[in-house]
Formats: sequence, C-alpha cells, structure tokens
Amino acid sequence: MRQFVILFIAGLFLFNISVAWADGFGISVKQGCAPISGYIQTPAGGNPGTSDIKRPTFKELDIDDTSYTDIDLYYRSRNYTPYIGLRLIDFDSSGILEKHLTTRGQTFLRGESYEHETSFNIYRFGAKYDFTHFSPKAELAVVDFNYQFESAGIQVKRSYATKYAVRLGAEKNFSVDALDIIFEASGSIPLSNSPEIYTVGAAVKYWLTEHFNVGLDIQYFYLDYEDGQDLPNHLRLEMQPAISVFLQYRF
Repeated sequence: MRQFVILFIAGLFLFNISVAWADGFGISVKQGCAPISGYIQTPAGGNPGTSDIKRPTFKELDIDDTSYTDIDLYYRSRNYTPYIGLRLIDFDSSGILEKHLTTRGQTFLRGESYEHETSFNIYRFGAKYDFTHFSPKAELAVVDFNYQFESAGIQVKRSYATKYAVRLGAEKNFSVDALDIIFEASGSIPLSNSPEIYTVGAAVKYWLTEHFNVGLDIQYFYLDYEDGQDLPNHLRLEMQPAISVFLQYRF
C-alpha cells in the first residue's frame, strides 16, 4: 500500500504540472514475468559467520521465475519528458531445506520446513530529452527491499527502505505509421553503498487511437547491491528475459 500512496501523490503533482505547462500527460502499466537467478546474503550487523556466502539462492528457495508490475506516469512539454515510475517485484515460497542455512544470525537445519517472502520495489524519478529519434535520460532509482524467512518457529527479517542509485541511459525510437519500435539501455553510476541497476531492452507498441496504445516489451534486468561491512549485505537479482505486455494512455 505504501508504494501506491507514494506513486499516487507524485502522480497528482505531475498532473497539476501537466495541466498548467505540459503538452501531454500519460500513464503506462506493464505486467510481466521472467525467469530469475540470484541470492540474498543477509548477515546480522555485518559480523562474519552470521550469513552463508551468497545464500540463500533463489534456486534453493524453489523460485525459478517471478511476475512483476511496472507503473509509469509522465508528462511531455515539447521535447522534455519528466517521469516517475514504480516496479513491484514480489515472490514467496515454501518447502523443505535441503541443507543447513545461516541467515541474519540464525542457523536453520536441513530437513526443516520453511516459508519465505522477498520483495524488490524500485521507485524511479527521472527525465529524458527527445531529439529526432534519440532520447538521453537520467534518473534517480530508490530500492525498497524486504526479506523474511521462517523455519522451526524462528523468523528473521531484513529490509532497506532507501538505497539510491543514479542512472544514465538512452532510448532509440523508430516509427512506421501507427507502429513504434523502441530500444533502451540504462545503467547506474558506480557510487559507494549504492545499488547497481542495469537494463537493456526493446519494445514494440501499436497506437490503436491517437491516445491509446498496446505493446510488448522484452528486457534484461540486473540488480546488485553490496555494502561495506566486514560481511556485507549482498543482494543480486537477475531477470532474463523479462517479458511484459503493456497499455499506455496519454491525455
């Protein structure tokens, strides 16, 4: 609920701006799925021995794929397009541990049943500038991570509310009548204690009317975060290929 409240408030702000200044206001909603790989290394206090290295992996948590939702709001004023976005990635699993697991300072034994929940929610605040067929862009991405693992009556949790990444990228656009083809690539600037988020993708959208289009998006997505503790928190999530369908409406 918190994610949607933030997006709603920001959307109202953009809407007010768009009424006064912008040439067009729009919203895009994507629903996708992707095979995933990675791990959740979460020590307690950065102390060695409080987490297995690069564990638990998504594979041992019996998670091979996940669904996700993207919501983007934007307004366009001439060639300038500020935008805000939200990616929701949530998955959970349950099963039997195939080997001992140490995470968040607790050791869980092989053969015990477990329940697990993880979410990577990513807020994006950025802008792009449109040339004829090329659009450079810059954005601030904020990662909201939540992890919960429970076994044998013991529950551990870990969350980060505000991990920031500064990202640069560009889009390349080709149009043929009502059909648009877009290529996109973005990456994080290397900063201390900052997530690395990289995307490369292509999308095709078809304008059914002047204001409404449908499309298909294919993307490679990579997120890696490692802090500077003696035993770091180290998160990795890779989605390839992430495939989504989307609807876009512009006012």
